[in-house]
Amino acid sequence: MQTNEAAEGWLATDDYGVIEQLEHESIVTSFYRMVFPIWPEHSAYVIRAADGTEQRIPIPLQRKSVLLGYLRVYSWFATLFFAAPALFAWERFAWMGPIAIVLLACSLLVTFLTGRLDDAEAYRRNMLRRVVGFGAPPELLSESFRAEIRVNLELMWATKSQTPWADALAAGECSELLVALAEYHQDPELIAIANANFSNHMWN
Repeated sequence: MQTNEAAEGWLATDDYGVIEQLEHESIVTSFYRMVFPIWPEHSAYVIRAADGTEQRIPIPLQRKSVLLGYLRVYSWFATLFFAAPALFAWERFAWMGPIAIVLLACSLLVTFLTGRLDDAEAYRRNMLRRVVGFGAPPELLSESFRAEIRVNLELMWATKSQTPWADALAAGECSELLVALAEYHQDPELIAIANANFSNHMWN
């Protein structure tokens, strides 16, 4: 704690390691930096509005975001380090060219192809976003925040049905709201039932 407080006094922070983008939503990690990222401070689920404003929801430090935050910056730096001499003094530094090409390929890979959502997870988060307003995975959110959203979802369900939502799930009822309720209760059995009901409805 004392180390973080000391760092806050003289080190700037910036976001790196953007992963799992879903349109205007993503996971990022804020790093202490001195030109380059030095040490991760925290991760956040960032929601960007059309007017450019951001809502940042604190989440546990995301290892993938941290790793890619480092790799993306330092791989591009290494690429430039080897490419520049090869480009401007080829006769002397030609041996750096192949290294720069390999590093460029690695930089492109970690920047544009790594840290993306797979189709199933993108589908899940889009569904959550339609119901809740944002697609952050409930398991990444604090218990107090999940509880607040659960209350709102239960009120939404109560306005459309007198059947308790868990009973409606057990009866085979299909609804994105029911899926979100199961997700925010973090009950694996209820989540499986909700998704099965939804899948059965789509294919029948």
